[in-house]
Amino acid sequence: MVQFKNITRLYNVAYKSIFTINGTLKYSRVTDTIIKLVNMVAETETDEFTLTDIGEFNEACLADLIIGAFWHYTEWHGGQSSKGYAVLSSLGGIYWPNMETGPETETGEHSAYTMLNELAETGEL
Repeated sequence: MVQFKNITRLYNVAYKSIFTINGTLKYSRVTDTIIKLVNMVAETETDEFTLTDIGEFNEACLADLIIGAFWHYTEWHGGQSSKGYAVLSSLGGIYWPNMETGPETETGEHSAYTMLNELAETGEL
């Protein structure tokens, strides 16, 4: 139960920084938060329903954020020694795109992908 609360808390921090005009975290810190969030999800064997329940009524639930972030960092990772590559590696541990070619349009995963791209363009890398 404590781990679920921690996952929810980290999701909320990431969500507010990605989806609000004056998010509290810069791009680099959002990346750190996503790494912690993904590692926590991986460690707790979080089921698919939990991933969609957290943030269910937001623009992107936790599952959408994970998928959108995966596609974002495939384009913005900055090489194998970068923090973006570290988050992409963590994301690859819990999300496997199979035959997908990107985030599904008009979904929360596409919203997360788009907002992370905008944050990366305007924030410090």
